[in-house]
Amino acid sequence: MTTITVQVPAQVSEPRGARLVALLATRLLAWIEKTNQARVEQRLRSLRQGEANEVRRYAQQHAQHDPRFAADLMAAADRHEQGGR
Repeated sequence: MTTITVQVPAQVSEPRGARLVALLATRLLAWIEKTNQARVEQRLRSLRQGEANEVRRYAQQHAQHDPRFAADLMAAADRHEQGGR
């Protein structure tokens, strides 16, 4: 005959304030994530605007000699600045 010994662990009580601390930590992490995402989006917008301005300056150099090419560059700069939409 085989015997099996089953041990039941003692019940662990929840530390005081654990739920509150977990909730606060979760909210803090969510706030950090949101703030970081906003900063990344702002940097990307700024970068796109700078690149679009460079293309516009280039288009202005060619506007007198090839107005259609310059217009295409201006339109491309506008699309790029808006995020490629």
